[in-house]
Order: sequence, then C-alpha cells, then structure tokens
Amino acid sequence: MKVLQIIDQVNDDNFTFYDNANGTILRDFEGFEYPSVRDVIEDVSGIGGAKYLNSKFGRRTVSWGGDLISSNVFSLRRDMISVLRQQGTMKLIKFTTYDDLNLQFEAEIVKVLNPYNHKVHTFLIEAVAPDWRFYSQTEKTLDTITTFVTGGGSIPTAVPMSLLTVLDEYQAVNQFAVNDGNEATDPILTIYGPGTDFIIGNQTTGKSMEINTTISGDEYIEIDVKERTVKLNGLSNIYDSFNGDFFNLEPGTNQLEFTIQSGIDESTRLHVSWRDAYNGI
Repeated sequence: MKVLQIIDQVNDDNFTFYDNANGTILRDFEGFEYPSVRDVIEDVSGIGGAKYLNSKFGRRTVSWGGDLISSNVFSLRRDMISVLRQQGTMKLIKFTTYDDLNLQFEAEIVKVLNPYNHKVHTFLIEAVAPDWRFYSQTEKTLDTITTFVTGGGSIPTAVPMSLLTVLDEYQAVNQFAVNDGNEATDPILTIYGPGTDFIIGNQTTGKSMEINTTISGDEYIEIDVKERTVKLNGLSNIYDSFNGDFFNLEPGTNQLEFTIQSGIDESTRLHVSWRDAYNGI
C-alpha cells in the first residue's frame, strides 16, 4: 500500500501509515487479496439432519505490519494506539494501492502488537470487517432525467383549440449507473416527491421494487439496499409499502428505469448513490 489511514468515527481522529514516509514503514499485508468464506448449512423440511448447501463470502480478516522509526517515535506510537483504541464503533480504514485505487472499508480492530522498547517500534495490527467488500472512497451519484408521458384533447376538436397538458405518468429510462468494481454493490435510492406509487427497476438484472404510497413535494423516500430499510424523510419506517427486490448494482453498466403512476411535477426525481465494490486487490 502507498497509504493506509485509520479513522476513529467517534471523534474523527485519525492515524496514517505511509510506505516509508513520515516515520512509518508498511509491509506484511494479509487478507487484502481475497475474503474468507463461510459454510451455509440449512435444516431442510422432511430430511433428517442438516444439509450443506454452499459457501458464501463471510467476514474479512485483514492485517498489516511495519515499523515506526521517526525521531519522535514514542509520540508517534502513542498517537497510533490512541486511534486504534475501541470506542464501541468500527473504524473507517482508507487505503491507496500501488496501482492507485483509493478504497475503504469499515472494521473492528481486534489485535494490536507493538512491544515497547527503545529501538525500532515494530507493529502488527489485525482487523475484522463484517462486509467482505472494499469500496471506492468516492461516492458516485445519478439523477433521473425527467420525461413526461402526457395526455391531450379528443379528436376531432374545435379550431381554435385549447392545448392542455396532463401529466399522467413519469418515466425515466436509459439511465445508466456504472459500477467499475468487480463485485456487486448496494445503492441508496432516494425518491423525491410529489408522486404516487413508484417502480424502480434494474433492467440489466431484471429485478425491480415497488413503493406503493403517496408523498408530497417536500417529502422523500430513502431505500437503503444494504440495510434493507425503507424510510419516509429518513425517519418513519414505511417498509409495509415495499414490494419486490432490494436489487444490487452489478459490475459494469446497469440500466435503471423509474416509473411513477400519478401526482407528479417537474421536481419529482430519483437520486441514486453508490460506491464501486471490489472483492480484493
């Protein structure tokens, strides 16, 4: 790694390891190349005993080591240990690979070996991440382009005639979300009102979701695919209005479609945010 930074998300304190710079030397990386797997066992109805089904990615255990060698090594060591201490939350770990991928993940620090001595301070740090994926540090976003399916007058009609535009349905197609990683990633989908009865589909995978409710122009619905939550204005749980699939964004280009049945205006839109996901470096 060129750089590896640990951020304490409680107080935003951080410590940065460099590849032979600013008093730190990095080496001995483990677990960054591939996540661990877990067996999936299930009790199948009508069959005696449990049945082995398959294996899936489980938690990722990573470790890294190196040396602290600066002239103020004792102060540097105390700064490192202070950021590594537990405060009831996971650390955000950001790192830059040798081919300049800027990635991050959340993990709990489970082991710190840094024997006290008066010479070079060698360290070994181990962390466990509940999510096996690494994510891009930069968040990507997409907003739907508004197009209207409109109604009109009957034919034949009197001339001169009054042209009335009726906003019957809103549909945004051919919107493309690109996941440049090599693993499926979980988007956050935010619907801004007004509108009634919403359908969001990933045409690339054939999966879709419906939210059957009505929101006003100053309200929004947030669907967090990773957390499996559907909330109104970020607070109220409206999961009972949800039907369908919490779909991912697969590696590559994903074609998204957004449809609203009625009650819309020019401010109605879908906002999508995601990070590219990788299963290893």
